[in-house]
Amino acid sequence: MGLVADTSAIVAAYDADDRHHLAVRTVLESESGPIVVPSVILAEIDYMLRRFLGIDAELDFLAALQSGSFTVEPFTIEDLTRSLSLIERHRSADLGLADAAVAAIAERLRIRRILTLDERDFRMMRTRRGEPFVILPADQD
Repeated sequence: MGLVADTSAIVAAYDADDRHHLAVRTVLESESGPIVVPSVILAEIDYMLRRFLGIDAELDFLAALQSGSFTVEPFTIEDLTRSLSLIERHRSADLGLADAAVAAIAERLRIRRILTLDERDFRMMRTRRGEPFVILPADQD
């Protein structure tokens, strides 16, 4: 089935002091499908890890990417077009490109499961078919 990961969840996975760390790690460790990381958010993840957790966290994440623990998904012009549409639709909510891109890529890949701590943005967005996203770890059974 797989899921698409957002920056907030990746950072929590590497931050043992984060209150969501265990829940995020549990989702990651139990996931049997691909854990997709949109290429467009790699710099944001890298910055957050290095700035707040240090170079060791950054290097661990980059090694995990290299080893195939995550699937890096390219950001296409189709994704940009959909992101623009989502940002325009949710203008008053101040939705940014990173979250819009996660949603656009998830939609393109037909994945409704988003690994994120940002419930506000992802709960307001819907797929083109009007379906809500499943927010993990919040919606975990």
